[in-house]
Amino acid sequence: MKRNYIVTIAAAALLAVSLFALNACKTMGMAATSRGQLFKININAPKDLPEAGEDNIDIVVSNRGVNNIKDVLVDVELPPQLIILDQTADRGINLVHDPGSNVYHFAAGNIQPGEDSHMRFKVRTTFGPATEAGISVTAWQSELPNDKLFRKTVIGLRR
Repeated sequence: MKRNYIVTIAAAALLAVSLFALNACKTMGMAATSRGQLFKININAPKDLPEAGEDNIDIVVSNRGVNNIKDVLVDVELPPQLIILDQTADRGINLVHDPGSNVYHFAAGNIQPGEDSHMRFKVRTTFGPATEAGISVTAWQSELPNDKLFRKTVIGLRR
């Protein structure tokens, strides 16, 4: 009787840790799809830049599973403190951007296992009275939990 009680407690603890890990991954830019894929967003940006400083911001969307991930939409929201000097993306990634908007919409038809899709922005800072600029990336795909994955980072003003 006592042995079954210990096994039940161990199973409940394992379940709780698994649920916590899945939730933590989703907020850290990684999620598992319904087919067991690991879908990941990385934002490679400098921690800080001086006023009128220039650098690159790289958004990398990755498939770390064993099957293709199809029909991925990525929204990149850049703050008004960043002026876009140039924007590039890998072959096969389409861009839709409304002039005057700070949101860039990308569409990737198929991300194969082990593949990374890159989107790069060359930016110049104009902080003005602000001391930081937040960059948000949301990936939309029908097999993701809640159909989306979110990641955010901040670039600070270097003094």
